[in-house]
Amino acid sequence: MKTVDLQFGEFQFYPEVIIGKIKEGIHFDMSKNEELVQIATEHYGIDMPLSYISLRENDYSIDPLVHTNNSKFENLCGIAIVEKRHQGNSTATLESKFFKPGKLIAFQEVEDAIVWSNKEVSEKLARLNPGISLN
Repeated sequence: MKTVDLQFGEFQFYPEVIIGKIKEGIHFDMSKNEELVQIATEHYGIDMPLSYISLRENDYSIDPLVHTNNSKFENLCGIAIVEKRHQGNSTATLESKFFKPGKLIAFQEVEDAIVWSNKEVSEKLARLNPGISLN
């Protein structure tokens, strides 16, 4: 595992998943996304299927066009949003409309997000290379 601390958040790079926590008060926009995408591409390359888990522990905003942009990355298998706080105003449902259908999901527990994220990557790998699996 590799940890990258950027001005706007901390990101942990695991073999098939990135777990990120955006800092309090940040507006996560296209320029910040481009910086993160560049680092992820340097780490994983362009062909490695992976998922992203967002730990929503801080209050911050996100430009939904980030999801529209990220949906063009074929090997980004899914985005899991972990929100432990019960909020009536969760933005995950709205954000999901800007990403691949059924591939941006909200969870309350990190463990559930990891299981789902690994399943998404495993299914992608199976489609790309029948006979190869993370399991």
